[in-house]
Amino acid sequence: MVNLRAATVLLMAAVLCTAACRPTIEGRASVVDSDRVLAVRSMPVEAMANAPVKYQALYVGADGPAAAKDLDWALCSARKPLAAPGFVAQACFARKGDKLTPLGHGDQASGMLAKDACQVFGPMPPAPMKGEPNGRAADADTTGGYYEPVRLLVAGASESEDVYFAGMSRLICGLGGATAEQSAQYALRYRPNENPVLASVVRVQSGADVPLSLAASSTLLRVQPGERLTLRASWAVCPSKPKCGDGICSPRETVKDCMQDCGVAAPKGCTGAESYAYLDPAQGAVIDRRESIRVSWFANAGDFAFDRTGRSEAEASQTDTDNDWTAPNTQGEVFLWVVIHDDRGGVGWESYKLDVRR
Repeated sequence: MVNLRAATVLLMAAVLCTAACRPTIEGRASVVDSDRVLAVRSMPVEAMANAPVKYQALYVGADGPAAAKDLDWALCSARKPLAAPGFVAQACFARKGDKLTPLGHGDQASGMLAKDACQVFGPMPPAPMKGEPNGRAADADTTGGYYEPVRLLVAGASESEDVYFAGMSRLICGLGGATAEQSAQYALRYRPNENPVLASVVRVQSGADVPLSLAASSTLLRVQPGERLTLRASWAVCPSKPKCGDGICSPRETVKDCMQDCGVAAPKGCTGAESYAYLDPAQGAVIDRRESIRVSWFANAGDFAFDRTGRSEAEASQTDTDNDWTAPNTQGEVFLWVVIHDDRGGVGWESYKLDVRR
């Protein structure tokens, strides 16, 4: 039997939290006091069915990076029942099964998305079983996206002690239930998502902001025990309107309009709050939207004011977010991890280390 308390699911399509996200219960999400997966990144973040993908996990512990060789990866082809809560089918959380395709061990893995991913997880109704009515297409998320899950397992001494995590690959499946004109407009303007990237994380202070020390740095930023720091995470400024020559193939740019940006073998997106095409069911038209950005904060010591901060879609022109961290009263090195998510399944992160010392 699966230990439900330990079956922690990190969902790439999690809801953005821009208000105070500090829980009132014990065991705050930002406190790293045991081995756990903080994030799972799909590369590319969005792909077609039967396409190759690579995955990377941020696996850490109370003393810093954890032994990633313990991570067991598998793609899951089980579809969550429509009435069941959550984003991932319970059948995915198993050591083995006919719905699981093993991908190997470690902090990275690679495989092929399912050939029928758009039928199982997307807008195309699955083929009905013999004697049963026609299947129903999956529901899209709030950005119009569909996802295939990847399962991570840290096996315990028995199955009841297994710990599970999950990541997602966003699927390129087109639209379901759309008119021919809507589908054509969407196909013309839609661009696959790009994983977001942290441009910087700095300590905000009078005079000049000070960048945090990367975990691999030999020279660490020193802070006083118990000192309170304001930290600012920032990301790229994404164009709200297409501009040929900026290196980004925007939703309203095409090879015909801008060969310079869109005519390359692998057109690039923006690593911040991207613009994207969306079929608005209320308007019955394809419109332009902007991604929201969520930043999750973690540390193996000290205390964050908020577990998560970010910017909503309405705030997409703002490209940073602040959080306060209070250093522990004890001296020593402290690891901080900052994870950036967009609401179309994109993930990025960076690891930092501080020297808490008088």
